Amino acid sequence: LLLVGGLPCAADPVAGWAAPMRPPMFALARGHAAGPRRRTLRISRPSTAWLPGRSASLLARAHDLEPQPANYRVTKVNAIPHEDTPWTQGLEMDDSGQLVETSGDYPPGVGSLIRLVNKSSGEVTRKVTGGLNSPMFVEGICLSRGRWFASTYEDYKAIEYDQDFDFVREHPYPWQGWGLARSPDGQHFIATNGSEWVMTLASDTFELLSEKVATCQGSRVRGLNELEMVDDFLGEGPRLLANVINTRIIVILDPATAKCTGAFHLKDLEPIRPGEEGGMHVANGIAYDAASRHLFVTGKNWENIFEISLER
Repeated sequence: LLLVGGLPCAADPVAGWAAPMRPPMFALARGHAAGPRRRTLRISRPSTAWLPGRSASLLARAHDLEPQPANYRVTKVNAIPHEDTPWTQGLEMDDSGQLVETSGDYPPGVGSLIRLVNKSSGEVTRKVTGGLNSPMFVEGICLSRGRWFASTYEDYKAIEYDQDFDFVREHPYPWQGWGLARSPDGQHFIATNGSEWVMTLASDTFELLSEKVATCQGSRVRGLNELEMVDDFLGEGPRLLANVINTRIIVILDPATAKCTGAFHLKDLEPIRPGEEGGMHVANGIAYDAASRHLFVTGKNWENIFEISLER
């Protein structure tokens, strides 16, 4: 798996993947000493002892056990203007074919919002701020059981909307919010918190049902951010797509195991700018269009949203 020089390759599948640009203290769920982060107990940032290069022998053995991930070629189909270049946190597509985008409160004071975007022209057709009182920081968003749910970063709330994006209610969300998606069967949520943990959450309480460590040929994939569930990814069955924070990489995970089955790179879309390794202007936002079987991708303050196709 070779994506670009210095970034993931078969011998070192996550080398160069930057650590999350987030505060160094995270919350950890009680009873999960190495598991998902939660607000109830504070610990320091996890050790990097599992990073490749520090456990080469373990990694070499893992290569013998796991199949080589596929490297997908990206073709740019279309570029549409990214109006107002927001701080994108989540991207989805509604039943009418409009993009649903969340933008966090950054720079502080601009306020969080959800907006509907025409996928052909980039025109913003509606902005939603109900339930997102400043300084709340909105994160991932997904449709579940006919309602939209958005997570928040350190507000520990999930915001529920009806199909017309009218505010319904707040829910306690006992996690640091990053990516949010539905499970393949639509009965639960799948969430990330900027670590390597992929969490399955109850649809009514957001409590933890199970967790898995995302791995690529035996190495943990840290920094999982925005998520997109694709029911049938290029005929391979359900796949969970995830942005890797502070990179242009999107990893493709088997939701049943959280093992990496492939990856692709967005390096040839938006020009790379200074500061990306520190978290500015990074790729963030993945939406799947079932009608065309294309993806829409963008990033924080990117000038464009890109429609892309993939092939092996």
